[in-house]
Amino acid sequence: MSSDNRTAVAADALTALANEHRIEILRVLADADEPLAFSDLRKSVGMYDTGRFNYHLTELCGRFVRTTDSGYELGHAGERVVLAAAGLDSDGAKALAEQATTDGNKCPVCGEEDCGRMIHVHLSGI
Repeated sequence: MSSDNRTAVAADALTALANEHRIEILRVLADADEPLAFSDLRKSVGMYDTGRFNYHLTELCGRFVRTTDSGYELGHAGERVVLAAAGLDSDGAKALAEQATTDGNKCPVCGEEDCGRMIHVHLSGI
């Protein structure tokens, strides 16, 4: 992929986040203990217009939100967005990165054990 294409893909991903309703969707999913059904997620976000909510959710799906058989859940990039928006200091970010890769868990991005990287996000649709 050329540098211009990578830049356009990154800009598209960041544009998807430039809406307060979409950020609220990510925050609600981050607080959820399990995947949420469409109607439960919509109600938790506080949007009553189903079509409008579906539009915003669709903009997040693939990059920041995963669709499962049980509903919607925060994807890896979505988790990173929520963490970045939380304003963690570098020590807090490092602690979360270490926690995510302990006990033999592999990094969900690079697949390495104990990678420890906090800013390590693929902005493609994967």
